[in-house]
Amino acid sequence: MFRNLTLGDKVLLTILVSGTLASYFLVGKVAGPGATVLVQVDGHIQHKAELKKNAVFSVHGEVGELVVEIRDGTVAVIQADCPNRICVRTGRRGRTGDVIVCVPNKTIIRIEGEEETGVRAVTG
Repeated sequence: MFRNLTLGDKVLLTILVSGTLASYFLVGKVAGPGATVLVQVDGHIQHKAELKKNAVFSVHGEVGELVVEIRDGTVAVIQADCPNRICVRTGRRGRTGDVIVCVPNKTIIRIEGEEETGVRAVTG
C-alpha cells in the first residue's frame, strides 16, 4: 500500500500524523486541574464537592447506588450497582472537563475548573 505513495504523499502523511500526536499531548496541557466535582442524576445536581478535599459519598441512581471517592485531587467511582460497571473501570479523573458516566444509573460526574473572575476581554 505504501509503495504507491509519492514523496509528497509521504510528507503529507508524516505532517498529519505528527500534528495528530502533538494535539493529543497539547490537549492534556491546556485543560488544567479541576476544582469542583458535580454529580448529576437524571439531570439534577445531587452533589457538589471540592476536588481538593478528600471525601467518600453515595449517590442513588436509577438502578442502584454509586460510591464516589474524591482523593488527592481526583475523583472515581469505586463501587456501582450497575451491570457492566464501566463507570468504575473509567478510573480516576482530575482535569477540568473530565467526565465519568454511568448510563444505567443516569448519573454524570463532571469536573469543573476554577470560577473565572475578572475581565475576559476589553473592547473599545
